[in-house]
Amino acid sequence: MKRVRVPLVMEVCVSAMLIAAPARAETLLIPWLGANAGSRDASTALDVGVNAGTTAAGVIGVDVDFGYSPDFFGNNLNGYLLTTMGNVTVGMPFDGTRRAGIRPYVTGGIGLIRARIDSPLYGYSLANNDIGVNVGGGVTAFLSGHVGVRADLRYVRSVEDDNWTTPFGRIDVGRLRYWRTSVGVVLR
Repeated sequence: MKRVRVPLVMEVCVSAMLIAAPARAETLLIPWLGANAGSRDASTALDVGVNAGTTAAGVIGVDVDFGYSPDFFGNNLNGYLLTTMGNVTVGMPFDGTRRAGIRPYVTGGIGLIRARIDSPLYGYSLANNDIGVNVGGGVTAFLSGHVGVRADLRYVRSVEDDNWTTPFGRIDVGRLRYWRTSVGVVLR
C-alpha cells in the first residue's frame, strides 16, 4: 500500500506543478503628465515624469518614479522640484487575460526630493535635498495587450523638517507636502 501512495502523491504534485500557470512578469513604462495641489508652496503648473518597473502577474511590483515640476514654486521665481522614488505596488487585476482589463492598485515608497529656487529679483538661490516618501493609488486600464492608460493620485512629502528661513517669504523648501495627480500612457 505504501508503494502506491508515494508514487500517487508524487504524480499528483508533479501534475499540479505542470498544470499551474507559470508566474508572468511584466515590464511597464509609464510616461505621465500631472499637477500638484494641497500645499501653499505648490503652484498648479504642469508636471512631467515617468515610471519604470515590473510586476509579477500584475499583482505585486516594484518601480522607480521620476517626476519633474519645472515651476513648482511659482510666484515669479525660477525654481523646480525633482522627485525620484522607489516604490512597491500592490494591485488587483480583474482581467483573466493579459490583453485588456482594469487594475486598481496602491503604492508607496521612499526616495529623494530636490528643490531649487533662483530669484533674479532678490539675487538669492536655494537648493535642498531631502529624503521623501509617497503613498497613493490609482487605476490602470489596459486597452490592448501592450497599451493602457493610468490615473494616479499620490501624497508626497519630505521626511526631514529643516526649518529653513528663506528670503522668499512663505516658501519653505524644508517642509514639502503636496498631492500629485497624474495621467499616463502605460506601455508593456
